[in-house]
Amino acid sequence: MVKSGLAELFFSSKSGKVNFIFPIFFAIVISLFLVQVILLVSPYEDATVVSLQRSFSSLTVVNLLVVSVLAGVVLFGLFRFKKIRIQTASKLLVAMFIEGGMLAILLFGKLLFISLGLESPIFLVFAAIVAYIGSYFVFLSFVNSLSRKAKNRLFIVSSGSLGSFLGLLLPLSVVIVVSVILAVVDAFLIQTKVFRGFLGEAKYEQMIVELAFSTSEWGIGIGDLIGYSIIVSSASANFGLVVGGFSLLLILVGALVTMKLTSKQRQVPGLPIATALGLLPSIFLLVF
Repeated sequence: MVKSGLAELFFSSKSGKVNFIFPIFFAIVISLFLVQVILLVSPYEDATVVSLQRSFSSLTVVNLLVVSVLAGVVLFGLFRFKKIRIQTASKLLVAMFIEGGMLAILLFGKLLFISLGLESPIFLVFAAIVAYIGSYFVFLSFVNSLSRKAKNRLFIVSSGSLGSFLGLLLPLSVVIVVSVILAVVDAFLIQTKVFRGFLGEAKYEQMIVELAFSTSEWGIGIGDLIGYSIIVSSASANFGLVVGGFSLLLILVGALVTMKLTSKQRQVPGLPIATALGLLPSIFLLVF
């Protein structure tokens, strides 16, 4: 999370706190909604979760890791040899993120249509609409025709849909391990300022703004929003809506504590505190 020099002014305003909570709250609510829709239309909720998670395999993890590492290496190489501008790289990452969110919605739609027993031609119409909307917004992001407000809304929808899909698909133990690893990596990258030193102050700030739900006063990374959504959707899928709601509440508390820290330090990792609190209900029920 990033905060401007207006920290004291922001936290003296009650409405400022509420505005900060909105993107986190709505991204998580979207993830909860998608998970609950799939479970509600399924005749056997527990069997649905188990069957989806059984389809997950170690090979899936390897594939995801390989793709992530390759993407990181390619971007690093392009930056290193000055073959790509920061703005172009940001557009590419935003486009991939938006398409990922649309793909998650498409997959949720497929599960919904299968559960309802609807015929395939109807799903093809739905798929065409989602594909068109996703491609349209990707094009607008590339030509810089998306307003900050529109981009922020897309970030919320994409974060919620991606987080809910991963939270429903991944086994709870994997969600816990991955969330903890991401929180540690987030803290390491922020505290050591690895990217800031590599890209330079100006380019780093430019990329942060492009890849975050941001206003003139603060910003929340899309990775943070996805991480929060994964934790809550997983808790909801495995233990029910009440546990998911409690996890949501704890994440909001952790996010407020994190943002409060930005009054002393301009940039604070957004995942560690909120992740630790958000995982508590799932870990407690898993152990006891």
